[in-house]
Amino acid sequence: MNEWSIRTLHLVNEQNYLDRLQGIYPHEEGERDINQDALGPIRQSFEERDEITLLNKLLDLEKFPYKDSYVAFLREDRTAIERNPQTVRRICDRLYAMGIDKIIEGVTRLKEANTRRGNQFRDWAKRNFNWVGISSFRSSREGIVMLDATELDARNFCNAEMGVGISKRPDLVAKSGRKYVIGEAKFLSSTGGNQGRAFDDGMNLATNPSGSAFKVFVLDGIHWIEHGSEQYKRIEYGTAAIFSALLLDEFLSNVPQ
Repeated sequence: MNEWSIRTLHLVNEQNYLDRLQGIYPHEEGERDINQDALGPIRQSFEERDEITLLNKLLDLEKFPYKDSYVAFLREDRTAIERNPQTVRRICDRLYAMGIDKIIEGVTRLKEANTRRGNQFRDWAKRNFNWVGISSFRSSREGIVMLDATELDARNFCNAEMGVGISKRPDLVAKSGRKYVIGEAKFLSSTGGNQGRAFDDGMNLATNPSGSAFKVFVLDGIHWIEHGSEQYKRIEYGTAAIFSALLLDEFLSNVPQ
């Protein structure tokens, strides 16, 4: 097990880990910001069985009442609604079967916590580290800086400058002195489903042998106490730098030059 993972276990098992973690990942109820005036036309179009208006009003909202593979397409291309009456009818038949109360419940449902964690980490990092553009990031030789760039520019920089061969921007693109550090940052509350895949993403980057950057997985949550799980074993028997966000500043301050 990597020394930073051992230090994280000590933090989790013997200190006020959760109390301190809330400074990075504060608990939020995840309410959706929905103008109540928008719900009136939805109710009206539902009662009038006005399928086109009902579908358009629902697509205007952040959350659709139920999961449907075709919704994202229709949200991006509203003209497709007129051209695809069978798809519209299928979706609206499902909505009518749900009933207006279930529809309202669906569009106002709280966000899942894990969908907000990435922004929380970035907001915390913005407050605690110096963020600079690509030119300043490349030329930096002292101290710790974070890369402030678009997702595309950051990904391309990592591939061109560090040779890591990644397909998306990492959550963390930092530089300590002359050394680059990249990694994923996750707060996970379960070991399966989307959060299991998020764990795999972090592990895959932390163990990526390509390029010149240090690779890390900034991991917080349940995996540190799931001692019998396969995911914990990947931490326990591996050598990758996997550690809590609470140790990030200390890690970056001690990167070998």
